[in-house]
Amino acid sequence: MTYIVPKKVYYIHIPKTGGTTEKYSLIEKYGDEFQEVPTGKHSPYDEMYKDYDCIYTHVRNPHNRMLSMYLFYYELQYMPQKYISPDRIEFQISEHKQTIGLNATELFMKNPSKFDKMLFNKLNILTKDPNTENYCRWLEIIGKANKEMDEYFVYRPWLQQNLWIKSNVVAKKIEDENYDVHLNTTTRMPEHSDSEYLDAGKTLIEDLYKEDFDSFNY
Repeated sequence: MTYIVPKKVYYIHIPKTGGTTEKYSLIEKYGDEFQEVPTGKHSPYDEMYKDYDCIYTHVRNPHNRMLSMYLFYYELQYMPQKYISPDRIEFQISEHKQTIGLNATELFMKNPSKFDKMLFNKLNILTKDPNTENYCRWLEIIGKANKEMDEYFVYRPWLQQNLWIKSNVVAKKIEDENYDVHLNTTTRMPEHSDSEYLDAGKTLIEDLYKEDFDSFNY
């Protein structure tokens, strides 16, 4: 979700950029003042919050971010048996299955457009068997989806990061934060190595996300 502390803090949660960790940091600091933006999961910038004291987001190197998203869809099959901490399991049970699951069912699964259905089915096949070849095919489809985006396509967590933010938003790189190292790895699956995926998808990522690289000086 995108998070607020009324009239104080507005945090924009871009998918796969450490937003869940940021959520619990804000809860720890502000307690009952903390709220989730009511407009939905991963809400982009909204002008109604422009007068807040602090407006910020995290961005992440697209190479790591897209691989993390690809493997996340694979690991969704095994929630909550994923290789995650007990705290993360509790989060998945209380929020992923209830809040996110209900929203996805109502907004996407029950009434998908033809474009939604086609894209979801194609991507689902590629994420069920994670390997470098399927990862590159997945990236190619994502690239085509970005170019063919229309008003009916509501299920779009893989869009470029720069679409979420405006000039008055402070963008902090997740790599520059003082987080634990594991927060910038893509998965906790045993024996997995990012390097072969990152090498295989390098050219595709650089072509698809050139605007992100230019915007955030990667």
